[in-house]
Amino acid sequence: MRQTGPAATPIPPAKTPLGRRIVIFVCAIAAVALLIMTTTGDRGFLEARRRRAAYAGLRKEVEKMNADNAALLARITALKKQPYVIEKLAREELGYARPGEVIYLFPPETEPTQAKP
Repeated sequence: MRQTGPAATPIPPAKTPLGRRIVIFVCAIAAVALLIMTTTGDRGFLEARRRRAAYAGLRKEVEKMNADNAALLARITALKKQPYVIEKLAREELGYARPGEVIYLFPPETEPTQAKP
């Protein structure tokens, strides 16, 4: 049997109106532009990553400088309060000696030169 009536004819898919297509296209373009701007702009993801890396590097540098400052302050304190530190410095860097002591100076070590064949 053949069916007759409204159920027999297939309904064609409805076409979306041109205005709706344009709105969807504009929204898609805006979304892509927003994605690009959030990734590469002045306040974008990549710039934020660069700044975090630079901040971490500066933080390490500050920690190193703080450690150097602490070591220098400890040396200053030792030089002010401990006379044997001053004596050691005078002996090693200035070559001073107590009366009756003999100082032996050796030439600095150099690499031996190879004989030419």
